[in-house]
Amino acid sequence: MIRYFEEGRHEMVEVMSTEFTSMLLANKQRDGATQTLLVKGVRILAEVLSIRNKHKLAINATSVLLRERKKLEKILVQTAPSLLARLTPIERDYRTVGHVFWKAGKASKARKFFMKAYKDTPGNLAALVAVCQVDPGKAKFCKLLAAEVKTSGPVILENGAYYLRPENAPGSQIDPVLAILETCTGDESCANQANRIRRECDEIANGVQAANERLQSAMDSLQPKHDYYQYS
Repeated sequence: MIRYFEEGRHEMVEVMSTEFTSMLLANKQRDGATQTLLVKGVRILAEVLSIRNKHKLAINATSVLLRERKKLEKILVQTAPSLLARLTPIERDYRTVGHVFWKAGKASKARKFFMKAYKDTPGNLAALVAVCQVDPGKAKFCKLLAAEVKTSGPVILENGAYYLRPENAPGSQIDPVLAILETCTGDESCANQANRIRRECDEIANGVQAANERLQSAMDSLQPKHDYYQYS
């Protein structure tokens, strides 16, 4: 299913994920492995239903996703607590739910889940960008985004695209970040961070700044500080 989803064969994915999740839900004696498969299947189902504009069904699927995820967490706490850390982060599921509501035209619900994702993982640029897109131009969210961008670290160039990637939270490509910061009026922090991003992009393009400054700094720290051979 995942491969078909990545290939954009959404109608087939909808059929497969609907049948798959229905079969697993009918099994009332699910163990941890089966429950894990169910959660993965429902997550795909919610996303593909939203893509195919079947909004009511997609919203229903997100309810199932959150419910069955809680059951999975309880099973793992009792049987395999070491596996809890390997679950898809809850903030990512909150963002999935938020996007389903947003596409269904339910802005307040979308905002609620995007903010839940942000509160679960402070510094979450992906969640804050989504909040600002739901409420374009709302000053308090734009200022919050600017504050998180300030602490997110340097711009990074990856595969021809520029990103901001906080160390412990989901990041974002710079284009939607700039679109928000540069249309935020009456707040100097937004303009300052937009200018900083554009300056660092220019410096990377001109070879003044490393494509991944954080990685380069880490590599530099591993280099010997002295040439020991000079003493031989």
